[in-house]
Amino acid sequence: MSLPPPEPSIEFPSPPYPLPVKHASLESLFNVSYWLWRLNPSSIFPVILSSAVDVLKQSIIVVTLIVGLMQLAATGVLRMVAESIGTGDLSRLVLTLLPVVPTIIIVAAVSVFFFFLASILAGGFLNSAEYGSYLRLLQKGSLSTVDVFEEMRLKWVKMAWTVLVVETIKILPMLVVLASILADALSLLSGNPEASTFVSRVFLWLGFAIVAFVFMMVLTVLTVYAYPAAADGAYGFSAVRKSMGTCLRLPANTVAYCILRVLSVVSITIITFLAGLLGFRLSSIATVILSFLVTPVFHIFKTMIFLKGKPEPFVTPLPVGPPISKDVFSYVLNTGLERVKKGLSELVDFLAEPKNMFFHFSSAIAFSLGVMLGKQLSSSGIRQIVYSLGYVPGKATTLFEAAYGLPFLALDISFHNWQVSLATALSGIIFIVPVLATLVFNGFILGVVEDIVQSLAMFLAAILPHGVIELPAFLIAGSAGLSLGIEFFKALKKRSVSSDAEFHSVLKRTVYIVLGLIPVFIVAGVIETFVTPFIMRLYGWR
Repeated sequence: MSLPPPEPSIEFPSPPYPLPVKHASLESLFNVSYWLWRLNPSSIFPVILSSAVDVLKQSIIVVTLIVGLMQLAATGVLRMVAESIGTGDLSRLVLTLLPVVPTIIIVAAVSVFFFFLASILAGGFLNSAEYGSYLRLLQKGSLSTVDVFEEMRLKWVKMAWTVLVVETIKILPMLVVLASILADALSLLSGNPEASTFVSRVFLWLGFAIVAFVFMMVLTVLTVYAYPAAADGAYGFSAVRKSMGTCLRLPANTVAYCILRVLSVVSITIITFLAGLLGFRLSSIATVILSFLVTPVFHIFKTMIFLKGKPEPFVTPLPVGPPISKDVFSYVLNTGLERVKKGLSELVDFLAEPKNMFFHFSSAIAFSLGVMLGKQLSSSGIRQIVYSLGYVPGKATTLFEAAYGLPFLALDISFHNWQVSLATALSGIIFIVPVLATLVFNGFILGVVEDIVQSLAMFLAAILPHGVIELPAFLIAGSAGLSLGIEFFKALKKRSVSSDAEFHSVLKRTVYIVLGLIPVFIVAGVIETFVTPFIMRLYGWR
């Protein structure tokens, strides 16, 4: 009897394997989203850029605040406000503030306008960087910072228009209701209503506000795919229509995504809150987890669901690896330690290069100017207002009561300061101004505190133990941001931001420098938690 012919050998493709998205399960899509993030560190970069944009928007508020305080101090209003509060004379307080109300309204209106404009323009850049990059990642299976900047260059204008349309649609119900409530309130007050009428009208307003909020949530869900649609080539109202179409075609997937997204944020928030009740502060650590792990993975996941809802079939690379739960913790720990080690090397090189002395001095000068400005404005009325509100010099609100929570407090303080430094350094890419504004504002706060304390010894006892490490680290982050800003200007002048090798090298170096500052901030956080309170008590703090 003859043997059967041998079966032909099967050649399996090398990973990543192709995955037809259209019929893939949500579990498969989420797993792919994680591994695409895991194997492409540049997928985190758009999220890092968002922290820099936050600094830009905060700098608008900071500049408005400082300019406003300078105006009030120059006209003596701050001192008169302090005297009115101190004597409890409310009528005098009102008479003092009335003449400056028009100026305050104008300054606030200008600030709101620029804040809104910055939000829309920045949203164009960020959503192009994020969803445009994730679409590339799903098409190619790889992503670089060059791809991120290329997506921004190509799509930011139309994406900004999409941001304006989407955000307007989402908040429109609430704006209409608030405008109606305001008009109704003014009409009601002009007629001297009875108390019962006013109370019943308040409940009516509250009901309308709740209805408007529900509509906002529904519109938020219906527009959830608008930015992936814009990255795919549909902008403005067309992106909104495509998003709604995807929601109608994939209602179960959309609801599941929204539930998972909300649950991820709510669970982290609840854990942070419960830990806080037990004396463990985890808010900054939770923010880092949300920013660098949860947000990019979920946004890649959302982009994949949008592609699943398209009429034409879409195939994406499928990275192969162990389950997420078996990989994520070891990966974050091991990779994090490697990046920090490399960051320390880059930090030493950055400090050793003589050409960077200019940036170090500029960072220190901006901070020092903030300190001097803070002292001057505080002595012109801010200190008196603080005293009139009941503050007693030398009294400190303690945060260190639960001894078992101190290690977590140290880590929380460390990562908060590190996040501020990361955002400050990366904000150099936004024309340097946010870096300078952040340096000046942090110095301003320090100057105000010094003037309020009114005792140099007590002030140094509260600042110096950890400040000798923390403040230089923050100034180094500012210095790196100024260096990045100069390189960005050079690349912009050559019209080659997305391809300029020197700029991308400095950008990568800046990220590593801030990573190298993590152990520095941890040391400062440990000192601030365990050493600074003890020294403060020795010098008379209560």
